[in-house]
Amino acid sequence: MGLKTKVLVLKRIRAGDQDLLAKVYGHGGVIDLLVRDGFLNTHRFFSLFEPFNVLEVDLSQKGGVAVPNDVGNVRYISYLCRDFKRFMWFSWIAGFILRSVRYYDERLFNLFLGYMLGRGTGGTMRVKLRLDYLELSGLKPKFLEEKEFKGMLRLSDGSTSDRGDVEVLGDVLKLVRRIHRAKRADRIKVEDNLLREMEKLLDMFIDYHTK
Repeated sequence: MGLKTKVLVLKRIRAGDQDLLAKVYGHGGVIDLLVRDGFLNTHRFFSLFEPFNVLEVDLSQKGGVAVPNDVGNVRYISYLCRDFKRFMWFSWIAGFILRSVRYYDERLFNLFLGYMLGRGTGGTMRVKLRLDYLELSGLKPKFLEEKEFKGMLRLSDGSTSDRGDVEVLGDVLKLVRRIHRAKRADRIKVEDNLLREMEKLLDMFIDYHTK
């Protein structure tokens, strides 16, 4: 027996003729799982390691690769992807985890799962998820609590000043702060150009602290 953990499947690819390589988020952060014969429809793990499913697995290390020994409870969240908008939303969340998350935290695991199963999809919810991720990671940008904004943002702590790393618009920061405080961020409508600016700014801040 090895490590028992709960994992969220982010993506899967074929490895050879019939093996499956799944990228999952769980203890250890984002890790690769090699499922021997996972593409065979006669295998006991067939269809389990579909993207977005949540599984309780028993893992062991074999030659530097994690291998599932057994699978317990499975939440077939992948079935929700019959809705195309939800599929795109799940794919974005999985991509965010693959790109930006460097460690495992149960609170983050529950955060991502909650966003996947919640009502909102896309748009301002992408901004809200980033902000919640930063707050749980201890990286909450200081401008969220500032009363007045300066023209530059410091990437080190997210505060604004006359001298900083990134030029910012007050209207963009106000919108980010409004989304952060909102209970239903999905109800906030913003123009596409402002949404892009908010996402670009938060991605720069996240990249600064995670790469």
